[in-house]
Amino acid sequence: MNVDDVAFEVFEAIKSSNQIQPFSGRNFNLSNSEAYQVARKVFQLRGWENVGRKIGFTNRSIWPIYSVNEPMWGFISTSSVVYAENNTAAVNLSGFCEPRIEPEVVIGLKNCPQNDSSIEQIVKCVGWVAPGVEIVDSIYPNWKFSVPDTIAAGGLHGKLIIGQKVEPTKNINELLINQKVCLSKNGEVIEKGSGDSVLNGPISAIQYLLRGIDKEKNENSLSDGDIVTTGTLTDAKPIYSGETWTALFEGIINTRLKIEFLR
Repeated sequence: MNVDDVAFEVFEAIKSSNQIQPFSGRNFNLSNSEAYQVARKVFQLRGWENVGRKIGFTNRSIWPIYSVNEPMWGFISTSSVVYAENNTAAVNLSGFCEPRIEPEVVIGLKNCPQNDSSIEQIVKCVGWVAPGVEIVDSIYPNWKFSVPDTIAAGGLHGKLIIGQKVEPTKNINELLINQKVCLSKNGEVIEKGSGDSVLNGPISAIQYLLRGIDKEKNENSLSDGDIVTTGTLTDAKPIYSGETWTALFEGIINTRLKIEFLR
């Protein structure tokens, strides 16, 4: 197999909602750089319009669960981003294989930071922050994969639901580190999380992304106005049609984001 073959197989799996064997289990080990090449080709095949990035596996506490040891990223698009009116949204799950939900801090960049930016320089580029829920999906059965497998599949990105935007303050880095969330299903608390689980905070996750992009040949930089969702504050939880999930954010983001899942 080559990069084009892998990209076409991933594209067909996503398009048809059919799962495939991880490439890492076929004696065909993709490097991270090759996997990012695949992801770019898959993005083009899907005809998506880029509006930013999702960062995955920034929560180190879940690395042992998925047998990974580093973050990764993928594109988000106009086709995958939904703005939740009144912080409420309905999502159809018919196009997913094994979807899961992740409560996240979403950051809108008014200006594009340089790839070698400090935390302070990135903070100056923040235009808004918002509550978010990412629907992630695995085209690999039972969520068993390597990091390159996930990169090739677009960072497992399915959909991003964004709630009400909040204006940033000068101490936004510290406030996002202390951001809290409580994730509930049908009124029952499932898990609580906080911003300090996302590397060294959501702003540091963007710094990781910038430096990672800088190392990858042919990877496009971020742009002014891009959206970045910085990684889950809890473990990713399986979701099914008929369920209603709520992410209660407390901190600089102080709101409740409610998602109803349909089929």
